[in-house]
Amino acid sequence: MQDVLTQKLEKAVSRGLLGLGCAHRVSLAARLVTTLPGDEGGATEALSGQALGKELGLSRAAVHKHIEQLRALGVAIEPVAGAGYRLARPFADLVAAETALPYVLRSMDAGAAWSAGLPYHYFSACDSTNRVLKRKAASSPAGTVVVTDEQTGGRGRLGRTWVSGPGKDLTFSVLLRPAVEPARAHLLSLAGALAVAEVLESMAGLEGFVGIKWPNDVLLGNRKVCGVLLEGSMDPDRIEWAVAGIGLNVNSDPDALVACLPEEQASRASEWRGKPRPTSLRAALGCDLARAPLLARILTRLTERWSGVDDDAVLAGLRERDVLAGRRVTVLSGPPRDEPVLSGEALGIGAEGQLLIEDSSGETVAVFAGDVTVREAGGDRGPTGRTRRRRQPSTASRLTSSEDHG
Repeated sequence: MQDVLTQKLEKAVSRGLLGLGCAHRVSLAARLVTTLPGDEGGATEALSGQALGKELGLSRAAVHKHIEQLRALGVAIEPVAGAGYRLARPFADLVAAETALPYVLRSMDAGAAWSAGLPYHYFSACDSTNRVLKRKAASSPAGTVVVTDEQTGGRGRLGRTWVSGPGKDLTFSVLLRPAVEPARAHLLSLAGALAVAEVLESMAGLEGFVGIKWPNDVLLGNRKVCGVLLEGSMDPDRIEWAVAGIGLNVNSDPDALVACLPEEQASRASEWRGKPRPTSLRAALGCDLARAPLLARILTRLTERWSGVDDDAVLAGLRERDVLAGRRVTVLSGPPRDEPVLSGEALGIGAEGQLLIEDSSGETVAVFAGDVTVREAGGDRGPTGRTRRRRQPSTASRLTSSEDHG
């Protein structure tokens, strides 16, 4: 595995996607994993500075310098008298470049046209990863990622605040330069939500509980765990660039997330019964999760979904996980007033990714944008009290019927 990682690091450095110093620290961190006791690593003896230097092509002084820089990032490296260095505990929860890239690079398909993950910009805190990446967009290649441990001014859809606790969650943005006409730009956001949902539902304990609330909220049962925000710059005939911001609640306390919302938004969140309150993977699974491997898996799946957006595959995936079909819903105007503009029964996802709603007169209305609340609770309760996502075998037939009759 080290050889594979080394090859990818050398390629990234040669293409100017990664600095040489950072590449050395990534290699060093990955090599030290083998000194972890137990199942996390190879349980080898400590590695001497001389041996590490010879392996990485560095002097002992350079090795020591990089060790200190890794420690400053929170990597628990301890000296062993007369033997060298070893890792005291895993660093898989740290999302700085040096600690996340060993997972991200190993998950990348070397033959892919492009991969999300490089360049990799990490901030211990920033106002918004989307804002940071938009400022870099003109001069950055597709696949550039901005990751932060704490987002202080995050924004979700319709201008709402998105809260992320320090060191708890995954908050990141990815730069796209898609070969997609502007009329299909919204499919990038839908594909992003689908990719996250697919990763989550592959995790033990979450099978059957992951759903998508149109257009791009990922739910666990009836609670929101992830949101996607797509922003970009486009001409009438092409998308110059797009930035997809993703916030995934990993290890946060859901009550703390609500408490951090602005007072006006928190009161609105409880005013509409059908608007999902937040949850986290930790709340659902009962344990903390390592964020770096999870980020790597999500970036890999995003790359697969965004590398030539397959409309039919994306729409099929959304329909399979649609939590709104067959339920009474209300479309809101959005903040600041959040007034209802349409109510009816959600029929499912249309051929262009729009939400189809049958209103009180029996007419089918296509909704391309808006905030949707569920007016009736539904679904089967799982063993832990979560609402099991209802499969929608009848959605396709209802959509066909609706479209056939115009």
